Amino acid sequence: MDIPQKYKGRYFYHFTHIDNIESIVKYGLLSTNEKERISVEHVDLANEEIQLRRSQMDVPCDPYGKIHDYVPFYFATVNPMLLGILNRKNIDQPLVVFIAISIEKLLNSNVIFTDASANTLVHPNFYSDPEDLDNLKWDLIDSNKWYRGTYNELHSRMAEVLIYKKVPIEWIDSYVVFNNICKKEIKKVYEDYGLQTPNISYEPFNNRYFYFTKFFMKARKRETLVTGPIFLRNDFKEVIKKINEKRKSEESKQSAFQDINDALLKIKEDFCILKELEDIFELKTDNKVHSDNVSDHTLQVVINLEDNKYYRSLSESDKKLVKLSAYLHDIGKGPKSKWKDGIQTAYPDHPADSIPMLERILVEEFKIMSKYEIRKICLLVIYHDIIGDILANGRSEKELLRLKIDENEFNMLVAISIADISAINPLWTHNIEVMLPSFIKKISKVILNDKIRIR
Repeated sequence: MDIPQKYKGRYFYHFTHIDNIESIVKYGLLSTNEKERISVEHVDLANEEIQLRRSQMDVPCDPYGKIHDYVPFYFATVNPMLLGILNRKNIDQPLVVFIAISIEKLLNSNVIFTDASANTLVHPNFYSDPEDLDNLKWDLIDSNKWYRGTYNELHSRMAEVLIYKKVPIEWIDSYVVFNNICKKEIKKVYEDYGLQTPNISYEPFNNRYFYFTKFFMKARKRETLVTGPIFLRNDFKEVIKKINEKRKSEESKQSAFQDINDALLKIKEDFCILKELEDIFELKTDNKVHSDNVSDHTLQVVINLEDNKYYRSLSESDKKLVKLSAYLHDIGKGPKSKWKDGIQTAYPDHPADSIPMLERILVEEFKIMSKYEIRKICLLVIYHDIIGDILANGRSEKELLRLKIDENEFNMLVAISIADISAINPLWTHNIEVMLPSFIKKISKVILNDKIRIR
C-alpha cells in the first residue's frame, strides 16, 4: 500500500494555541480523552456543542473507539472553523500555531481519514486505505476562498485525518506561525527540553495559506482580520495609560470641546465637528446586518438611549458618558478611504480600529476630562459590541470578566449595547432582552464576589 502519486507531497494540519506547545513537546499531541486521562491542561479552541457531539460519535473502523480518542487534523489550510472562532473574537490569531504532518503518515495503522467533518449528526465516511483519498472533494479542500458554501460543501471541505490517542512530536514536519512571536516561543520550548529546533515556517507553507488577514486594505494586508481578546485587552489598558500620560505632559492645544457637556451640545449641532465623525458621515455600508449608512445608524443609537431602561437607571453624569460613547462607537469603521469605492463591508474589527482615534480625540479635543471619564469612554467604545456578541454570537463571558469592570460599568455597557442592537434589528433586541435578566444576574454575582474577595 502506498500514497497515490497525485497526493504525494501533501500535508494535513492541526491548529492549536501557542500555550499548548510545551505540553505537546512534553507529552506529544494527545487526543481529548488522553489529555483528560493524564490530566494535561491545555487552551481549548473548540466549540463546546460540537465537542459533545464528537465525544459521542463512534468510529466504525479499526482502531475503533470515539472521535475523542483521536487527534484531529484537516487537509484544508483555509479553515472555516478557525474563521468562525476568530469572528466570535474568542482567539488571538497571532497566537495560533499550525502543525503540519506529511500525508505519508496515512500509511500507519493508527491513522484514518474521513470525507467530511466529524461534527454533524450525519456521520462522514471513514477510510484507512489511501486509495480512498479519491472520495474527498479536493476542489473544496484546496480552495483559498473564505466563502463557506453550502452546508454540505462546508463539511466536505473539512475532511479530517484522525490519529489514535497520540502523535509523537517526531511526526511533526513543520510548525506554521503567524509571526515571530510564536516562532521565538517554539524555539525556546524546544531548547528548554534540550531538543533540536524544529522546522518553523511562515505562510505560504507548501504553497498554502492559513491565516485570515486584512488583505483588502493595502497598507494592512498582513494584519490579523480580527483583534482577539488578549491583544484587545492589552490595547484597551495601554490606550487609557497613554491618554492620561499625554494629557498630563502635553501642552494644551486648541480643543474642540471644553468638557463632556460641551461636546454633546456641539456634536448634536454639527455631527462632523470631529474628523473621525466626518470620516463616517454618510459612509455607505454593504452589510446584510446594517441597512443605514454609518452616521444615520450612529444617530439612531443615540436616540435609542432615551427609550432604554438600562440607560435611564444611570446617574446623569454617566448618561452623558454613554451618550458621547454612542456618538463615537463606530468611528473605527472610517475613514471612507479605507474601503473600496467608499463602501464599508461587514467589519468586526472596527472597535479595535477606534483605539488610536480615541487616543487623539481624548488627548487633543477636550480641555477638561477626568481619568474616570477616560476609562469609561474607552471601555464603552472598544467593547460596545461585547454584550450582544456574548448573548448571540458565542463570544466568551471570560473576556468580559477579565476586564475587571464594576457593576456600574457593566450597566453602562448593557445600555449602549441595547441601543446599538435596537438600531440594527428590533427582533434581535427582543431576543437579547429575553436573555438579559439571567445574564445580568449571573455577571453581577461574579462582580460582587470579586469585590468581596478584593476586600
